[in-house]
This record gives sequence, structure tokens and C-alpha cells, in this order.
Amino acid sequence: MEQRYTLYFGDADLQAIDPVIPADRRILLPWASDPKFIEKIGGLCRELKIDLLIPGVDEELLVLAQSAEALAPTRLLLPKADYVEAMLDKLHMVRALSAKKIQVPFTKTMEDDLVGFSFPCISKPRCGRGSRDVRELSSIRDAVSLKTALGPFAGQMLIQEKINGIEYTVQMIADAHSRLCAVVPVRVEIKRGITLRAETEAEPRVISACREIHRAVTTGGCYNIQLILTPEGGVFPFEINPRVSTTLCLVVASGVDPIAIFFEEYHPKELRQFNSGIKLSRHWKNIIKKGE
Repeated sequence: MEQRYTLYFGDADLQAIDPVIPADRRILLPWASDPKFIEKIGGLCRELKIDLLIPGVDEELLVLAQSAEALAPTRLLLPKADYVEAMLDKLHMVRALSAKKIQVPFTKTMEDDLVGFSFPCISKPRCGRGSRDVRELSSIRDAVSLKTALGPFAGQMLIQEKINGIEYTVQMIADAHSRLCAVVPVRVEIKRGITLRAETEAEPRVISACREIHRAVTTGGCYNIQLILTPEGGVFPFEINPRVSTTLCLVVASGVDPIAIFFEEYHPKELRQFNSGIKLSRHWKNIIKKGE
């Protein structure tokens, strides 16, 4: 993408940015909890003449979405604020889709009665990312034990039906007018918080289901649907991340440019084509250097 755009990478910890990025393109950002977060981000955007800001961390999404006008003329590749707020809470997300007749895994909070679940089930925080505190509960005894341990915080933990099948992480790319322009399913092979091995796949049942989800709950910008395709052909979305996915690099490699789509003022009659069979394989690397 550096052939088409001038790219800057920001983090609250500069050492977290890969040193392959030139030093003048690595930008120190304030924490999202900073009372002056928007003021500081706005100053950086004006100083660097940023046209488009692409948030990637859940903690900053809502405050940025709610401050879109204050950041102008910099624009956000982010869904609308009400959409962000709803989807950051996984219980609200399930209810929003269920209300539109979209099939979702059976879900309750841990403070509810646990009647109706078949085990094993999945427990996970209502708000969170990177698969933190996600676990499998093998029996009702496990569920009751967790519920007891959580005490007054049980309402912040979900228990969810475990759907067996193939997991996909799907990048949904809409323009600034909320018109869906591209759907890129990525079949997950190995996941450890983030996707480590995956491959783009034009799975028609997944694409069709994701188009229906967008029609049911519409927004602009980019967001990510995580779902399971069952052996029977059912599609069950279990999370919607209201931001770009960590697999965005694979989407770009497959021939889809979400930045260009966002800025274009015409809407294609059909979804943008992408290349299937593009594979992602992530590896750790060690960086050793002399102390300064």
C-alpha cells in the first residue's frame, strides 16, 4: 500500500511498532483513557495532514467514533458511533442480530439461569478482545463454578452455545454512505488471539449470510464478522468487531483496497471481486540490538 499512500503507524508504545517501519513513520499516541485523547489525536492528524485515520484497538473505537466531527477534515475508517457501541458489547450484538431474525448462537449472561444449554459451551466477557478470558465449559458443574467465582460480575460474562464447524473471519467493506462494496471471507486454520494461518475463500453461503447481516444492521466503513459455517450449511455469527480485522493485510493482498473504496463516490452494481486462495502465515521474529 505504500505505493499508493503515505502511511503512518501509531501506538502508545513506540517499541511495539515493528522497526522495519521507518522512524519518521512511527508515531507515539496517547492512551485512549487520556482525558485529552481526542485533542492530541486531532493535533497529530493536523500536523501530519492525515486524510484517513484507521483505528485498530477496541478501547479507542467509541471515543473516536463519537468525535468524528471534531477530527475533521480527517475522516475515520470506522462504523457509526451507535453501531460501534452496540457491537463492542457481545450481548448487545447477539440481541441486535436476533431481533432482525439472523440466526446466532444461544447466548445468556452468567447471572441468568443456565437452563437450555447443552455442553460443552463457551464463556467469554461481554466486552473484550484477543480471546482474553475465553474458555470452554465442559459441564454444568463448570458453569456453576464459574458463576459462583464471578459473584457480582457474573452479568459481565457470557455463556454461549458452542457451534461446531469451520470458522471464518469476514472483512466487510462499505463506503462512506453505508453501501456494501466488498465481502472477503477468510477461512481460519490456526488462531491464538489473532489469526495466525488463514486463506481467502469465496464461500457463497458465507458471503450471502454476511450480505444479509449488513442489510439487517447497516453501517458505513469497515468491520469484521466472526462466524461458524456448520457441516449442514448453517452460518452462525458469534462476534462482530466494529473495526478493521488483523487480517486486513490478507484482504489487501487478495486485490481489495478498502481505502480506495471508502473514498470513491460511485457504488458498484456487484461486490468487488477478490482472489481466493491467498494464504496468510504469521511467525514470530526476534530483534536483537545494542542498548542505546
